[in-house]
Amino acid sequence: METIANFLINGVLASIVGSIILIVLGSLVSRYVRWLLTGVLGRLLDIDIEYVFRSKVEADEDITRELEKASFVYLMTGRGNDIQRGLFSKVLHRKPRGKLSEFKVMLPLPNAASTDWIMQREKELATFDPAFGRGVLHNQIEMTIKYLENYISNGEIELRLFNYPHIGRIIITDRVVYFTPYSAHTHGKDSRIIKHRRGGEFYDCFLRLFFQLWEVSQPV
Repeated sequence: METIANFLINGVLASIVGSIILIVLGSLVSRYVRWLLTGVLGRLLDIDIEYVFRSKVEADEDITRELEKASFVYLMTGRGNDIQRGLFSKVLHRKPRGKLSEFKVMLPLPNAASTDWIMQREKELATFDPAFGRGVLHNQIEMTIKYLENYISNGEIELRLFNYPHIGRIIITDRVVYFTPYSAHTHGKDSRIIKHRRGGEFYDCFLRLFFQLWEVSQPV
């Protein structure tokens, strides 16, 4: 009986371990296949889409690798959570900075005299997140600006404030663009992230948009 019990226990454990291995391998193959198909189809259709990540969590590792290689970083974002912690905090705290020679950041302009796009975005967020609707987003942006003051005075970054619809987060390096389109129904961290390689129309379009907004944005 003891032998049979051990056999059953070992069999169950082997089955569980095997299932876990299959799940892990399946997820890796699935991601690799998606990457391969996206790259191949993008080139066949002459579209510079390298990959589509399903969320921020899935994209962070890839973005980190690109930031480590970058000679410049241009960032247009909403509240800027990743500046204080996460992706961009690693860039700011990296000593020496390697080949990174230019880091430009655009954040929304608080207290805009014309259309208040921060409040417009906050109203969207309030429809699914009860924490918003009372100026929370405005305060978060103000805190990010305050956080960056020393980096600005030290010449490590350039910061400007834009008054423009919150269409999404744009990260541009000398190799790629990551675009996170914001939805009216989800936080940015839950949105898909589209990676475009340099040399295509989308990369050029986002670079052009960034600098057109940069020119008319308010220096800090």
